[in-house]
Amino acid sequence: MSESISVGNEIKEGFPETNKWVQNNVKWLSTVESFYHERSKLEKEYSEKLRQLTKEYFAKKSAETVALSVGNSPTTTPGSLECASQVAWNEVLSQTELIAKDHEKFSNDIAFHICEQLKTLTNRCNSLVISAEKLNAEVSGRKTTCYENLEKAKKRYYDSCQVMETARSKSSKSSSEKAQRRQAEKEHEMNISKNDYLTKINQANRVKDKYFFQDVPEILDILQDINESRAAMLNIIWNKAGVLERELNKTIDSRLDAADSVIAKNKPYLDTSMFIKHNMKSWKEPKDFLYEPSSVWHDDEHFVVNSQVELQDLRVKLAKAQQQLQQTQYHIESEKKSLGQLNTDKCNLKAQEQYDPMQFQDILKNYISSVSGFTALEHKKLEAEVEAESIQNNVADDSVLDTSEVDLSQPEKKHGLLGKFKQNLTISSTLNPIATKTSTNNNSDTISMVSAETQASKKSNRFSIFKKVGRSKRTESTPFDDDSVSVVPSNAESFTPSQEVSYNNDDTVKNTPTGIRAKVLYSYTKSDADEVSVNGDTVVTVLNKDAGNGWSLIKLDTGEQGLVPETYIQLQQSTTPSTSRAPPPRAPQPRKSAQKTMTAAYPYQSQGPDELSLQVGDKIKVLKEDEGNGWTFGELNGTQGLFPTTYCS
Repeated sequence: MSESISVGNEIKEGFPETNKWVQNNVKWLSTVESFYHERSKLEKEYSEKLRQLTKEYFAKKSAETVALSVGNSPTTTPGSLECASQVAWNEVLSQTELIAKDHEKFSNDIAFHICEQLKTLTNRCNSLVISAEKLNAEVSGRKTTCYENLEKAKKRYYDSCQVMETARSKSSKSSSEKAQRRQAEKEHEMNISKNDYLTKINQANRVKDKYFFQDVPEILDILQDINESRAAMLNIIWNKAGVLERELNKTIDSRLDAADSVIAKNKPYLDTSMFIKHNMKSWKEPKDFLYEPSSVWHDDEHFVVNSQVELQDLRVKLAKAQQQLQQTQYHIESEKKSLGQLNTDKCNLKAQEQYDPMQFQDILKNYISSVSGFTALEHKKLEAEVEAESIQNNVADDSVLDTSEVDLSQPEKKHGLLGKFKQNLTISSTLNPIATKTSTNNNSDTISMVSAETQASKKSNRFSIFKKVGRSKRTESTPFDDDSVSVVPSNAESFTPSQEVSYNNDDTVKNTPTGIRAKVLYSYTKSDADEVSVNGDTVVTVLNKDAGNGWSLIKLDTGEQGLVPETYIQLQQSTTPSTSRAPPPRAPQPRKSAQKTMTAAYPYQSQGPDELSLQVGDKIKVLKEDEGNGWTFGELNGTQGLFPTTYCS
């Protein structure tokens, strides 16, 4: 695959069309499979009829051999009952019987080597297409969220301008100190809102560049890779069918050679070339977002730092941005090496004229997974980088932006078990603050590959960072040659533990208390292993009234514990009138026990007591799935804890 063509380079914002095109080609595999399935049935039927025919003529031969060989009334008993013609006829019938068996074997070979491989190829291609669709949804969602945040910041700024104008009008009518003080407060709020609005504009522009010049081309090229690997594997299956048929009947070699000559010309890139030819369209880059001044206040795009209030707000935001840059850079450097190796393997394999499509698709599957995590990290880094650059570029005196005294060690209160874990947010006095503008520091570790790509976007082609613009030159270099360090996962969100534990205000795990007594209003039959069956009008002990999602954890007098619908019981000290005569309410959604397991694909060393250390091949029981924060809660060898989701399959 040395042809230097790329859907991502040629077609902009064309995921729906490209994805549908690939899906059509994958769906077409079922048509090819149907053809070979019918061919297998025909060969099976022919084999059975030919075998029955030879059986009948073997019987006739046995009855006719003596008469045909020596006559009806021989005078001398012959030494052999078969003449030469009968021997030859016997050989003809024997070879015909073997041919019938060959046709049966050919039928079985088509079913196994052709039809089953086509089914496998279809499933693999569908799986890869789904992965590409998921990746597209992720990057599109991040872009949409960034755009929405911009609109929210814009609205907050406009609202604060209106409030400020109102305060100013009141102040002009009253010279009281209170009115003057309120005007000053509203002005500070307005200035802060404006600064945030400007930051969000810069972030949206950078995210927009990354999406159209990096993410979308990369996803389109992945779809191209899926389709081209499909075509390459289909060529192998076609050639295999030809070999089987040549083994069955050498007389049709000329026809099969003609078919092979056509198959040999079916280069995977030919489908792509035609698709591009018929899908070229005029495209213009969306315009950059620009500052839109409020109709009642500021009319320029410069930051406002009129007092220590605005300055302190910028220091805190700069400190957070610096910290996020430091953390994401740490993660990115680790992911770069893995992603770079996968990219090199993919490009080297694809550059070969003949390669194993199954091996290529295995690499492509891992590549898509790695790209998904990497682009998420780059998105976080880009937001922090742009925020830091925006602040530094709009404050003339860098010295006033010293963040060494900013304390981010007090996290916001989080609810749920382990809600405060992994709050590594303290910026110590030894942390090197950003002393110069990142936009002018070409050697800064905080400059991401995305920023380098987008800074030069107006003067060069800004396509995927994962490959060269010329696909034929991919093996020359990759952007992932830097040395990397071991990854430390980002903060995980809080999770809900099993029903055998409860929470207190300090987010620590404690045994449930003895509980209080309650009356069962309606009979309930359990539908899952973690539930319990109860009869109406019995009295039970409530261990946890609100175990989540409309369920309560109770204990029967027999000692059995389990979950029942919360509306099916009534606490004895409750003053709510009993509704035991009313029809039972609808039970909440079943709480199915987690039976899912995941297999560690990479080793991981835990960074705290709440994490699990993994070795390649470890089977982890999933207790709570990833909720979008990159972490899964599970159990390994009797130990429960968090582990990075992307490290497992």
